Amino acid sequence: MGKLLENNIYITLNLEEAHSIIINTCAFLQSARNESEGVIQEFIEKKKAGIVKKLIVSGCYPSLCGSSLMDRFPEIDAITGTNDINHIVDALKSDRKAQFLSRDFELVLPSRFLVTLPHYAYLKIADGCSHRCAFCLIPNIKGNLHSFEREFIIQEAEGLVNNGVKEIIIIAQDTTNYGADIYGKSMFIPLLEELEKIKGIEWIRVLYTYPGEVTEDLVSYIKNSEKVVPYIDMPIQHINNTILRNMNRIGQRKDIEKIVGLFKRNDIAVRTTLIVGFPGEGEKEFEELKKFVEETQFDHLGVFKYFREEGTKSYTMENQVEESVKERRENTIKSIQDKISLNRNKTFVGRTIPVIIDYYDGKEEMFVGRTKYDAPEIDNIVLVKGAVTVGEIQDVVVENVKKHALMGRVL
Repeated sequence: MGKLLENNIYITLNLEEAHSIIINTCAFLQSARNESEGVIQEFIEKKKAGIVKKLIVSGCYPSLCGSSLMDRFPEIDAITGTNDINHIVDALKSDRKAQFLSRDFELVLPSRFLVTLPHYAYLKIADGCSHRCAFCLIPNIKGNLHSFEREFIIQEAEGLVNNGVKEIIIIAQDTTNYGADIYGKSMFIPLLEELEKIKGIEWIRVLYTYPGEVTEDLVSYIKNSEKVVPYIDMPIQHINNTILRNMNRIGQRKDIEKIVGLFKRNDIAVRTTLIVGFPGEGEKEFEELKKFVEETQFDHLGVFKYFREEGTKSYTMENQVEESVKERRENTIKSIQDKISLNRNKTFVGRTIPVIIDYYDGKEEMFVGRTKYDAPEIDNIVLVKGAVTVGEIQDVVVENVKKHALMGRVL
């Protein structure tokens, strides 16, 4: 969007004003591809009706399928892959069918156009992944890890802060391995040190770490940091050693227990993600996972049913699990985590904690914010009353709780 605006191509929220439509797609799961195809078909019909003139499909689906996407949907005027953001203007201006499907990593240097709330932003430090998890299509779509140079990341972070961003949320497919491809070793901690020097950043949040690469040095750094909040997103996927090995994950149960325990002993909130119903997961393996969740008491937990994706190693594995069993296991873990979340929230009652105020909820007639232990859109919220300023970090005394929310008043 920043690239478009930089080239005097204007963005509208009114479909009747639009000459061109760009559909940015996901292709990680079949359900995401189905959704993408549904939206593509919707705008093909609008193009046939003369409502729009040009239709461009971008992102992961073109990178996965290549030119076959245009064969299936000949009404598409152009496709651009995940490494072709710099060609989005060329795709719009082309007078004939166009394909931009580079496998070479690109550095994108336009001004950012924020679509988040103005006081927080996601900062991508790398793309792609060099791991080969048996269930994952990301390397097929985006290739191996490719890191942005530190100078570029710092420049972008400074630009975000100059536009009022207070919370930087670091993302990549594998943040902990940042820099290994261009510097010869992980440079994640040195990058955090550089980001902390930027005046105006108040919170730095780390998402999508790989447990096999999380070190004691990183735990210590987060614990002692002034700006990196005590929060980590670390998908472990499972805890049974056989399942972990079949998933092609680095490390075993004892390694996961060690690093999770280290985070918790240092009062760092842990968000994790689990997959249930992976091929070969019987009742014994699931019970082990269930007991681990009950005992570990994760601060935040997401659980997903295994999706059998063609093109992944697990697609051809034996002992596929029935859909009804996956759903039962997913619901069981969700139910356990709901109880853990409610009990965790109760520990905040009476405490005064810093909260970043995100927006006003007219339905609740309260302001909505987050603690440093909560990432936007995926974790708990704080419902706040009092003299509140949106975008600011304010001290809130917690008076009551719900399953996924704290309720309090600004001091």
